[in-house]
Amino acid sequence: MTQRPDFVIAGAPKCGTTALFEYLCAHPDICMPAMKEPNFFCTDLKTKGGVSQLSDYRALFATAPEQSITGEASALYLYSQVAIERLMAHNPNTRVIVMLRNPSDAAHSLHAARWSRRLENIQDFEQAWRAQEARLAGYELPPGWPDAATLQYGRIYRYAEQWGRMLRHVPEAQRHILIYEEFFADPRSHFARLLQFLGVAPARPGGFAVVNAAVGSRSKRLEQLLRDPPDWLKGIYTPLRPLFRAARLSPAAVLWSLNSGPKRKAPLRPAFRAELTAHFAPDIAELEGLLGRPLWRSADLEHAPRMKLYRPDIDGLANEP
Repeated sequence: MTQRPDFVIAGAPKCGTTALFEYLCAHPDICMPAMKEPNFFCTDLKTKGGVSQLSDYRALFATAPEQSITGEASALYLYSQVAIERLMAHNPNTRVIVMLRNPSDAAHSLHAARWSRRLENIQDFEQAWRAQEARLAGYELPPGWPDAATLQYGRIYRYAEQWGRMLRHVPEAQRHILIYEEFFADPRSHFARLLQFLGVAPARPGGFAVVNAAVGSRSKRLEQLLRDPPDWLKGIYTPLRPLFRAARLSPAAVLWSLNSGPKRKAPLRPAFRAELTAHFAPDIAELEGLLGRPLWRSADLEHAPRMKLYRPDIDGLANEP
């Protein structure tokens, strides 16, 4: 029996994987499960959601038409130290798609997305960056966060080692790399090459329409009240909670939804931006050597349009944590 999937989008988080997922889902010859981030192969990382049993993983593709090609998107596969090897052992013919973004921008964006989805408990990215070591030791973790390794904003975006695993385990003809800034500067041509890599007919997903995925708050006071309700409010709500659950109502969820609005990430301090650039520079140089091309140096790329994604379960966050 041929093992599925035929391809995976392996990462990286906040590098456009949800956009690729949506674009490819729209292709008539491609079948992808409704679940983004099954995270089946990254067994070295603890995550919430996803699938852990082979039978459940196979079931994701059970209804796919025989003539279609199947794929899935799990943005932590690239970061995982075991996922790519396990994936290729599962199906040696799997094609692997990777999209990479300027690591400083990607790390900043990942933190902002987590904060807006109430997954991150440190609002300021610079403070969260400096808490990485403490978090590895078990301190300052968000409540219920399953694995400090997925809070390491620096490690997640050290691409050279990750691409090295791709080189070791994935044959050249079965790997395809995209650069976020280049792709969204000219999505039509890059997507056409991606379809050619997958061996399906040319198509385009509705003109590459985009919507804002960044979620902010219309009222900061209401946001603070929802994030940290005072004791008197907890006292009122606690005895009513069973009634709300029985009625399948969540007043907090309704208030969060009503209070949501467009969000712009707070700009980084120039000195901190320079610190991030210096932190990632050796890794970028190593990756450039592996790929044989320069990365994130062109002024055109630095000022390329920022991608706005489709859904709230954005890159690598659908089942986090």
